Amino acid sequence: MAKGKGKKGKKGKKKVEKPEGALTEVDKTFYELTITDLNRKLARLRSTNNDLEEKNGALNEKLTKLDEDRNDVIIYLKRILQERNDEIGELKTGVTKLQEALEQDKEECTTKTEQMENDYKQMHEQLTSEIKLLEGKLNALEEFRLQREDLMKKFEAQEGEMEEQEIRHKRALYEIERKFIIAKDKLKKEMEARLLQLSTEFQDATEIRIAATTHRVIRENIAVNNELDEMLTVHKRLFSENQEMKHRDRTLKQQSQLHCIEKNKALSKVRVQGKVIDQLTAEHESMKTKLERFKNIEIEIHNTREDHYKAQLKAQSLENKIRILEQNLHSARCAIATLETQSSYYQAEAIRLEEVLLEAVGSIKEATKVQKAQKITDRATLAVRRENLLNHLFKLMITAKDTKIKMPSVASVSSTESVYKKGDLGFVPPETKHLRPILRAIRTMESQTGTSLEEDSGDEQNRYITTSDRVLETKADEEEAPKEEDSEPSIVFFDENESVEEVEESVALLEEEGELDPTPLSGAQLLSSMGRLPSAAEKSSKTETKPASE
Repeated sequence: MAKGKGKKGKKGKKKVEKPEGALTEVDKTFYELTITDLNRKLARLRSTNNDLEEKNGALNEKLTKLDEDRNDVIIYLKRILQERNDEIGELKTGVTKLQEALEQDKEECTTKTEQMENDYKQMHEQLTSEIKLLEGKLNALEEFRLQREDLMKKFEAQEGEMEEQEIRHKRALYEIERKFIIAKDKLKKEMEARLLQLSTEFQDATEIRIAATTHRVIRENIAVNNELDEMLTVHKRLFSENQEMKHRDRTLKQQSQLHCIEKNKALSKVRVQGKVIDQLTAEHESMKTKLERFKNIEIEIHNTREDHYKAQLKAQSLENKIRILEQNLHSARCAIATLETQSSYYQAEAIRLEEVLLEAVGSIKEATKVQKAQKITDRATLAVRRENLLNHLFKLMITAKDTKIKMPSVASVSSTESVYKKGDLGFVPPETKHLRPILRAIRTMESQTGTSLEEDSGDEQNRYITTSDRVLETKADEEEAPKEEDSEPSIVFFDENESVEEVEESVALLEEEGELDPTPLSGAQLLSSMGRLPSAAEKSSKTETKPASE
């Protein structure tokens, strides 16, 4: 079975085989269609090519025409440029002429500006004076306004008082009417009750005694009485209304008179104010015109400020040179000031040393005087006194060393002196410098303790007080006095108002330190030794030192 099938397949293949170079019908039709399509495209491209060639020819013709037109335009523009160059040359010559004319105008303007500046200054002064006058007028108007406000306030206060018075009057009338009505009702009730009682009694009596005619007369009398009562009530009411109307009329008359007076015053003030306002409006309009004129002047002046600026630059350069010279002068003044402060310091130091030496000499002299006066023979006491004296001198030297005068600071030197001094104008008297010498009032031990030590030399209660002298210095031009703190005890000068207790406390402190002898002193001796009660010699020494300190 398999062999049979294979043979059949081989036979079929041999029948279908074709030559290798032959094309199928499908390929032929495909190629024919492509050829026809390509032929159509070629014909279409040829037609478009012909159209483009025609358009290209037309464009070339247009280009040639445009080139011709452009050449014509270039020639025309060259001709116009030549004309413009000629015009520029003519304008340049005109500009040179105008510049010359401008320079002449500038010179004329400078002269005019100078004249206008002078006029402006004069007008400025005149306007300032006018402004001051107007300010005075405005101040007067302000005072008038304040017076008017005060009067209006017073008028309002019076109106308030009048209203309060009216209210009070109405209240009083109301109270009076109320009381009157209450009393009237009360009386009416009492009268009615009384009348009823009388009528009953009268009726009882008349029924017995009076006839019918009398009854009729009584009825008429009662009717007349009732009418009279009504008329009296009407009369009272009308009388009260009349009184009220009179009072109201008086008040209204007073108010109308016050209103008329105030109205007349206000009208007169309004008239014056109207006149002032008219004057101010006229002055304001004139000021407006002047202001416009001055604005024009300022515009003209602004053009001339450039030259002024150049002059300012030159002046600034000169000012710089002047400042350099002022700096040199200031440095020289500073050097002089330092030398002056140093010289004053050295003078003060020399005076201080002289005072220390005088104090030491005075203490030694006092010690010798005390020793001679007391005639001490004991060597121990002499040694103690000598040791106390040496200790006192040693402490005095230490305090002199510690209380050195500080170097004063150099005074500030003004860079430039003022042109005018106080008193040059004549309004203020010129300052006169009082050349007061630097003097020192020196108080010796004798002037401080007095002559009590010499007078009471025979007393056993005398004692030697070791103190460091306080130097009173008086300087006229002293700015800052150096604060000297004495570490050692010193003789204190008390005022008359101080108490003796302070003296005793200071003495107790000195005794505790061991610088005072334990021998008691009398009150007079203690006060005289502490400088509280000066002796005759001390008074004379004080009077001698006063003119020196002054």
